[in-house]
Amino acid sequence: MVSMIILALAALGFISFLALQLSRRRSPKVGTELRISLTAVDLDAFENLTDPEEEQYLKLHLPPPEFRRVQRSRIRAAKMYVSAVSQNASLLVAAGQSARHHPDKSIAASGQELMQRALQLKMRCLASALRLNAALAFPALLSPSNSVASRYLAAKHIAAALDGKTMAQVRVSSSV
Repeated sequence: MVSMIILALAALGFISFLALQLSRRRSPKVGTELRISLTAVDLDAFENLTDPEEEQYLKLHLPPPEFRRVQRSRIRAAKMYVSAVSQNASLLVAAGQSARHHPDKSIAASGQELMQRALQLKMRCLASALRLNAALAFPALLSPSNSVASRYLAAKHIAAALDGKTMAQVRVSSSV
């Protein structure tokens, strides 16, 4: 009986935790909240992990068993970067959606563009994650793709410009 109560309380706590996380994800704000929420991604390191020339160098200079071991480690690290970029893309989609309804047409247009690019990035992350999972099974045959980093950088620049526009408007409207 006591174990059932403890189990029920644990389940209730877990469901409350999930509800809190979902409510936080559904209401990101353009501006300061966006900068705080994005996970830091070292794009140089990510691009290095997915660089075909780096992979070729390792393939030529390491024995095959050692290459497969190193390549699997690189793929696991790349998967973590793709996961972080995918989470950031979700936040950028939500920020773009909220900016689309802004009364200023240029901010609304930037929000629309941000949302579209972030959705494309999210799809690219999904494809990249599938490819990385396959590359884990066959590290000597499949290479990870490095197209995610460039798309992420483009979406992040739009978000930064959008953030600058909304902050400038807040400053203008508060000084009037």
